[in-house]
Amino acid sequence: MGYGTGVLRAYYGYYSLRGLTVGIAGTASLFVARRAGVQQNLLIAARGFGLILGPLTTSRAIGKTVWCGEAQVGVAAALLLKGLFALAIPQASSPYVLYTAFFMIGLAMSVLDTMSLFLVTSVVKGSGSTMLSLYDVCYGIGGMVAPFLTVAMPDSCWNVLAVLDFLIAGSLLGRRFTRGKPRDWKTKLRRVGSSGPSGSYPMCSAVVPARILRAGIAFTFVSQIASTSVSAWGFTFASQHLGLPDTIAALIPSTFYLASTVARFGITGVSMRLIPSAIIWMSLLFFVSGALLFHTLAGIISATARDLETYILLIGVALMGVGVCPHHSFMLVAMAQHGDLHPREHGWYTAGTSLGATSGMVLPSLVSLPNVEVASAIALALILNSRIRDFPWRDQFKLES
Repeated sequence: MGYGTGVLRAYYGYYSLRGLTVGIAGTASLFVARRAGVQQNLLIAARGFGLILGPLTTSRAIGKTVWCGEAQVGVAAALLLKGLFALAIPQASSPYVLYTAFFMIGLAMSVLDTMSLFLVTSVVKGSGSTMLSLYDVCYGIGGMVAPFLTVAMPDSCWNVLAVLDFLIAGSLLGRRFTRGKPRDWKTKLRRVGSSGPSGSYPMCSAVVPARILRAGIAFTFVSQIASTSVSAWGFTFASQHLGLPDTIAALIPSTFYLASTVARFGITGVSMRLIPSAIIWMSLLFFVSGALLFHTLAGIISATARDLETYILLIGVALMGVGVCPHHSFMLVAMAQHGDLHPREHGWYTAGTSLGATSGMVLPSLVSLPNVEVASAIALALILNSRIRDFPWRDQFKLES
C-alpha cells in the first residue's frame, strides 16, 4: 500500500511533474501541431479523451494492484508508459502517432491520478486533505515553471519530461526490488480505518452513499470547467475580446495560477483545524465574489482601460483562483467522511474531473468567458446547498480524539 513503500512521497515529485506535463502539453502542442501539420485542438482532445477513459477502464485493475501490495510497481509502470510516449512526440511526424502519444499520456496520467486519490483516502484518511493540498501546491509550482521551460527548450521539453518520469519510476522500482514487498500494511490500514488519527474526525467503514458520490462528481465537474476555462482562455479573452495588450492579457492566467498556488499554503494550515466541507464553503464565497467582479469589469473595461480597472479585473481573477484551489481534493475528503471510496468510485470521480477540464477547454469558445464563470459559480452554490446536510458549513471544527 502506501506504508513504507515511498509511493506517497514519490507523488510529490509526480504532481510537480504533472503540472509540468499539463503546461508543456498546452504550450508545446502548438509547436508540434505546426511541425506535423495537425490541428492543435485535436491533440488536446486526444489527451483529454485518455484522461476521461482511463479511470473508467482501469479502476478495477488499480484496486487489485494496490490491494496486492504492488502500488510501487503500478505507479512505476504508468510513469514508464508516460515517459516512453513523451519521448516519441519530438520524433513523430505522423498525425496518428501523435494522437496516440497524446492519448496514452492522458491515459497514464489518469491512472496515476486515480491511484494517488485511492491511496491517500485509504491510508492517510483524517489528514488526507492536508496531503492532497501539498500535492496541489507541487502541481501549481510545476504549472508555473512549464511555460518558461517550454520557451527555453521548445524542442527538448518532452525529453525532460521523459527523463523525470524515468527517474521517479526507477526510484520506486529500486526500492521495491531491494527491500521487497511491504509487510503488514493490511493490518495497519484496518487500524487506521477503525480510529482516526489525533485531531481528526471519526471514520466510517460503509461505502459512501450514492447521493454524496453524485453530488461530489457534479461539483468537481463544474469546478474544473470554471478553473480550466479561465486558465486556458483567459489570455485569448483579454487579448481579443477586451483588446488589452498581450503583456497585460498574459497576466490573467498567470494571476489565476499564482493566487491558486499561494492560497494552497494557507489552506494546508487551515485544513488541520477545519473539516473539508467548511473549507469548501469558505472557498466558494471567494469564487463567487471573484466571478461577479470579473464579469462586471469585463463588461466595462476597454482597450484604453485605466490602471485601476485593470487591477480590479486582476483582483477578480485572483479571487477565483483562491476560490477553486481546494475544490478537487477537499471535496474528495469530504465525501470520504461518509464512507469508504473504492477504486471504482475514485475512477468515476477522476473521470468527472477530466470531463470537466476537457469541457473547460471548449466551452469558452462557444460562450463568453465571464458568463461561464458566473454560471459555474451559481451551479456550484446550488450543488453544495442541495447537500448542505452532507457537506455542512456549521460545526466546522474537527473533533478531538
